[in-house]
Amino acid sequence: MYKVIVADDEPFMLEGWKTMIDWQGCGYELCGTATDGEEALELIGLVNPDLVVTDIQMPVLDGLGLIRTMREELRYDSQIVIVTGYSEFGYAQQAIRYRVNEYVLKPLVPEEIHALLRNLIIPLDTQRQEIEKGYAQEPYESMELLDTHLDESDMIEEVDLEKMTSRAKQMLALIEAGDVTGIDRAVDEMMHEMKESRAAGDWNQSAVRYIHGELLRRYGLIGADQTLLQAQTWHHTASWHRGDLKQLFVRIAETFATASQTDTGSGGVVAEAVQYLKEHYRSKIKLQQLANHIHVNAAYLGQQFKREMGVSFSEYVHRLRIEEARKMLRRTNMKISDIALELGYHDAEYFTEKFKALTGELPSLYKTNNQG
Repeated sequence: MYKVIVADDEPFMLEGWKTMIDWQGCGYELCGTATDGEEALELIGLVNPDLVVTDIQMPVLDGLGLIRTMREELRYDSQIVIVTGYSEFGYAQQAIRYRVNEYVLKPLVPEEIHALLRNLIIPLDTQRQEIEKGYAQEPYESMELLDTHLDESDMIEEVDLEKMTSRAKQMLALIEAGDVTGIDRAVDEMMHEMKESRAAGDWNQSAVRYIHGELLRRYGLIGADQTLLQAQTWHHTASWHRGDLKQLFVRIAETFATASQTDTGSGGVVAEAVQYLKEHYRSKIKLQQLANHIHVNAAYLGQQFKREMGVSFSEYVHRLRIEEARKMLRRTNMKISDIALELGYHDAEYFTEKFKALTGELPSLYKTNNQG
């Protein structure tokens, strides 16, 4: 079993990582979770994980700060997976610099995570074999070899980093534009620059993986079929060559163009959840109850709901209730405490607090100003 820790400040995400992923079935042991980068660093010191999965946006110490500390200060060579659900990724240079292995787009899709974990077994097995081989030598010689490896990876020139970042962003622009000729030329130029770099292997893998991560995010935003992005080609880094990348990028460009012209709408489980909430928001509703009603995992529903609606499940319920409260305050002579009870709030003070937070006014003042 390979040891893994997960860092994410969203409770639904952490719950999803714990309950939706078959870690043991994929060859891993989930050894702990953290809600920020500092907690993750403490866990890393205790667990010495083979794989670290981290969100980018976290309090105290964010994901990139965590990765930087791991690579530069602690000299950890663990596999790293970045999790992102934000519309602006904006971390190309740092992700390439710190040799991020894979990218995951929120919300979690168990089948995709399981495929990713199985693909990571290959580099993890290779890494473990190299370490065991090193330990078979004299102790001091082994340590010297490991230190030399880390030093060489840190000596990559800034000019190489800038070139690879620029090439990765250029490739994304060409793919989105559907420029087949440009893709052909850019792949040739990118592969040539990678070959000339002193760290060609690292640049090759990191730059293409950054492109992969960005495409996952962008495909998710337009609702496109991500079949091409699940292809094994992305993970077989040792066999990459110009023809493979050109063919893959061109096919993705064609798919991207088709998807961009299609209005997919939100639909699915979130649309069903919203309809249910609009009909039952006066009742006491729990996420698990709603998930059971539409036959999906609660953690997945919570993640997907926030992604599509922009607010959490509970916040959406509050908005429905407060909107109805405004109508009742304008149209009836009901007491505020009775309105609160009618809308599922058993504490009038809590209702008043939520009403003011969402409207900027106290219910009593709103009623005075809006009853004619």
